[in-house]
Amino acid sequence: MTDIVLRILLSLLIVLVALGIGFLLRRLLVRRLKKTVLDNWLIQTLGILVIFPPLVIAVAASPIIIAWNINLINDIWAKITQILHIQNGSDLVQNLFWTVIIIALGIGTARTVMKLVIGRLGEQRIDINIRTLLGRIFFALIVTIVIFWILSLWNVSIGIPVAVLGGLTVAFTVAIQDILKDLVAGLYILWERPFHIGDQITTATYTGKVENVELRATKLRLLSGEEMTIPNSMVFGGIVVNNTQYYERRAKILLNMPQEEFKQDETPAQILKVVREQENVLVKPEPAVGVTNISGSFGGATGGSSGYTSGVVTLTLYFWIPNGQHFTITEVMCALHKALPNMDLTVAESGGDM
Repeated sequence: MTDIVLRILLSLLIVLVALGIGFLLRRLLVRRLKKTVLDNWLIQTLGILVIFPPLVIAVAASPIIIAWNINLINDIWAKITQILHIQNGSDLVQNLFWTVIIIALGIGTARTVMKLVIGRLGEQRIDINIRTLLGRIFFALIVTIVIFWILSLWNVSIGIPVAVLGGLTVAFTVAIQDILKDLVAGLYILWERPFHIGDQITTATYTGKVENVELRATKLRLLSGEEMTIPNSMVFGGIVVNNTQYYERRAKILLNMPQEEFKQDETPAQILKVVREQENVLVKPEPAVGVTNISGSFGGATGGSSGYTSGVVTLTLYFWIPNGQHFTITEVMCALHKALPNMDLTVAESGGDM
């Protein structure tokens, strides 16, 4: 009894050692592949796959250690050769060699085709979202072909992976429904193009430049400089304002001045003249200014008479500037203050997020 317990403990120890070796290999592989051009998801996938070989060897060796019967090796090997339809060890090594070659060539070909598709379509001035979507579709098709090629190399029936895929789909549909929503939303965003990569957009909470539209999330560079990753389902299902869709942006300034200095025939014309003299103010649509409020108050009785306290006239100025030329607001404000020093100026609309 004690001997069996020791064998079980030894088997568990071997499995733990194999698991530690697998994690060590994963760490070394991921660190090395991050210096290459491979995508992060592919690096992480290869990192996970490298854990399995030592773990499989340890698990296969466990029954041999527990039973302490060398004949189990022959039985296990016979079952493996029967499943994989191989005759001897040299066939196994040959299949492993060609599997590695096919994976390397397949991934390299997929990445090359994806870059060529994106580059060639860019020369034809195809939208960058469509280019990205088509490039990823070609990448997925080539990877699928590689997978079935490897299965045929190992004489694995196509029905087996299809059955496994169906089972996994049913098992994980509920668990990954949020991820699936993000994937579908990402495809819709790339296809419908509510905004392009490089546009500045405003969501319900954030404003920034679109750095990339991935299948799961949209990456923004916020105005403050940070990178923000937003799930595609939130972007697709929410309200999104495309700040760079149109060339011109409207600015709005509120002007308050003493009522006695306001001249109906002169003041608005003077304001428009100052605004039109600024270099980056657009001629069309034309600037416009109008009185939006006049406030005054009557003072209390003094010596049996009532007095009137001069009020304030509020004017609202509208003008249009090129998208992204926020400094034009400063130029207009300074010019107005110089021309009308007794006027209070307030920016109501800056012509875009600053």
